[in-house]
Order: sequence, then structure tokens, then C-alpha cells
Amino acid sequence: MRPSFRILLITLPLLTTGCSSLFYVEAETEELCKTQHNVGFPGSIPIPGTVSQTINFPVGDLGATLPSGSTEAQLRMHLFEVTATSGNPELSGVERASVAIRLPGQNTATKLLEYRRSANQPSTQKLTATGSGVLDLNELIRQENLELTLEASGTLPQRDWTADVRVCAGLWLRTDVLDLIF
Repeated sequence: MRPSFRILLITLPLLTTGCSSLFYVEAETEELCKTQHNVGFPGSIPIPGTVSQTINFPVGDLGATLPSGSTEAQLRMHLFEVTATSGNPELSGVERASVAIRLPGQNTATKLLEYRRSANQPSTQKLTATGSGVLDLNELIRQENLELTLEASGTLPQRDWTADVRVCAGLWLRTDVLDLIF
């Protein structure tokens, strides 16, 4: 028997056992960032309170980049950063902030990232929420936009202001090699 035919005879039972494939590719990117410029935020009353702002963040056409078949994919949220660009807001009064996502069909949002003011927070025009929220990318690629909600509590800016919103996440992907070939 020729060697290539022997290899085929040995691997054929492994490939037809009904178990998951023995041949897969796994890939990961540490961080991809996307910035949406000049997002408007409303002013607040001058007493401590909580406000919520929903931002529709464009996803793009991620579906075309993922292989079809038995692909597992995750979006691992790392950072949500709000940097004031106009209105000169003072953000050091913000005690807590969180970022959550609500997908179609969900009644409640899933919290992804969180910010807590440090004890001796200096004057600032930037908030950075961090964490490790993990989302199923296969579900997200069906959406044109992600509905992200920033909820902040504390003493908030009294006048309307705008900011650049930067979101950073890593991607993880695992797919059957046979799905890539055929």
C-alpha cells in the first residue's frame, strides 16, 4: 500500500466518528479599537444623581469575515473611554459609571465594563471604564449597530457636552479547518 493511502485509512475513522473535528484553527487578537466622534451628552441637574445615555455603535459587516460552519467567536470587551471634545465638562464628580449592551430580544442589558472614581481623583475630562465582558460574536454579527448604554452616577456636568467614544475589544475565533477548505 502507498503511504498516502495508509494515512487516509487511518484518519478516515477519526473523521467519521461523529465527534467534533480534530482539526481546528484558533486565532485571537488582543485589541481592536473603534472611535465614534462627537457623541452628544445632555446636561444634568446640579445635585448628585444618575443619568443614562444610549449610543448606537456601528459594527460594520463582520459577518462576511467569519467562516461559515462550526465557528465559535467571541468579542472580549476591554475598554470604553469617553473623552470630552466640547462643552468643557468637569467629569471628576462622576463616582461610578458602567457600560452595558442590550441585544434584540433582551429585556435587560448585560453589564460589560465599569468605572469607579478613585479616592483622590483630580480634575478630568475623561472617563475610562474597564473590565472583561465576553459576548458571543456569532449573535452580534447579525446586528448593524450595538446598543451600548453608559450609565453614570455622581455629580454630573450641568451643560450639554460632546465627546469622542472609544471602544476596544479583543476577538477570539475557533473554527473547523474543514469549514475553511470546503
